[in-house]
This record gives sequence, structure tokens and C-alpha cells, in this order.
Amino acid sequence: MFFFFIATEIFAEGPAIVAVVNGTSITQKELDDAISALVPRSTYHGSVSKEKNPEFSEKALDDLIARELQYQDALARGMKPEKSMVKERMRTIRDRYGSKKEYQDALVQSGLTEEMLESLVKKDVLIAAVIEKEVTLRARMEDAELKAYYAKNEFKFKEPEKIRLRIISAKDEKKAKESLERLKSGEDFGRVAATMSDDSYRVMGGDVGFIHRGRILQELEDIAFAMKVKEQSGIIKAGDHWYILKVEDKKAERLISFEDAKAKLKTELEQKREKELLDAWTASLRLRAKIEIIRSPQ
Repeated sequence: MFFFFIATEIFAEGPAIVAVVNGTSITQKELDDAISALVPRSTYHGSVSKEKNPEFSEKALDDLIARELQYQDALARGMKPEKSMVKERMRTIRDRYGSKKEYQDALVQSGLTEEMLESLVKKDVLIAAVIEKEVTLRARMEDAELKAYYAKNEFKFKEPEKIRLRIISAKDEKKAKESLERLKSGEDFGRVAATMSDDSYRVMGGDVGFIHRGRILQELEDIAFAMKVKEQSGIIKAGDHWYILKVEDKKAERLISFEDAKAKLKTELEQKREKELLDAWTASLRLRAKIEIIRSPQ
């Protein structure tokens, strides 16, 4: 049973060692636990093929080495885990179980004592703290930076012209003509689409929603974007179908304002910067470290 994803240390006699990072061993058990934690996040099920297993093993070992380097860097900086955070994490873990006995049984099943678990939590909290300091805080972007990026990349914030379109499609011309006659007699477009159309949009009364250019057949697009709001077309032959179109609404091309784009832009740019900072920091730690792979991931 896994409490959460931390590099678990199992204090057993003669553990199999897969790597040594600046004198600190990473065991096969730690690697197995890391793989088990990684696989559910990466696949739709909890197992991988024999061919894919080395890929997951390599990724898991790489993550363990990175975390150990980050932990050692935090210690070198003289950082200590925040006691209140450790206390809260321990409480959260205990609260996942219905009783104290269930909690104790889970510890035994995991090969841990409460003291061992607390030491792992402290390590996890310390790693999170050093990442916050070295990566997250440094990745924060002020409004001035965001505005500068927006101004330089205005083209990225343009929304193209859009139309809200309804479509009736028919596999034969006779059916298309029957549909058109019903429309000319005053019947509602959505009702005719629901009963006559040969595509999946019939369940929505032929409503395909707002679309921009490049989303439908060129022959239909040229006509649809030239139509006025509430205008209905005649029968159009395109490919092996016959179509009738109706434009329900139009939205002209517009530039999304900075204020409207700001929140999403801030998130995207900060996430990008976080990855760059994390990769650069971890790479620098690796360059200064002594890392020995004892056993290649299988």
C-alpha cells in the first residue's frame, strides 16, 4: 500500500541496490515502488507490456535520482522541513484510514514503522520546499512581463471569424429536395434536420456550434461564410452528399484583450518557465554529483 509518491526506503537486511547518488543508495524496492506509482499516472490501467516496462523503469529511476539530488541540495543549503507541514501530512495520512488499527496494519504491510514513515514525510516536505524556492518562486511572472509577451505576440491572441452553423446532410438528392420543401413550407430547420439529416448532428437539430474556417468542406465553407445571419442556403452538392445550410449567428475576428488573456497566459508561461528552471537546476546537480548505476532498470 502506498501512502503517496515518495522515495520509500525499506530497512531490510541486504537490500538490492540499483544506484548510488553521492554515497546514498537507491534500492530495488524503492524503484519498484516508484514504478508502481508512475504506471497508473501514465496508462489507462495499472500494468504495462513487457516491451514498455524498461521505459517506465528508466523514468522511475531517473525521477528517484533527481529527487535524491534535490533533497541533498536542500540539506546543503541548511534547510529543514517545516514542522507544521510534517504534522499536517502525517495527520492526512492517518485520516485516510477508518481506525488506528487499519493505519497500523497499513504500516506493517508497507514494511514501515511510524518513525520511518515520518522520516519519509520529512524528506518529501523538504524536497517540496527546495523546489518551491529554486523553481516555483523564481518562475513567477509579473504583469509587466506578461504585457511585454502579449504585445510581442499579439497574433497569438486573435480569434478568427466564426459562424454558428446548422446543417442538413442527405445521402441522396431526393431526400435533400424533400427537406428543402419542408423548410420552404415554414417548418423549423432544427426539426427537419432531426428527422431528415444523415449525420450525427441531427440529434442536435443540425447545430454544429460555432466554427472557424478550415472545419468543414471547402465547398460548404465558401458558401456558409458568405451567408448572412439567419440566411438559409439551397441544396449544395459536396463530396457524395447533398447539404442545406443555415447560419444562426456570426462572430467577427477579434483580438482577445490582455485582461481576458492574462490568467491563462500567466499559467502557461509560468508552467513553461518552471519546467525550464527545474530541468536546468536538476542538470546542474547531476553535473556536480557522483552517480553510479549498479543495476540497469529492467
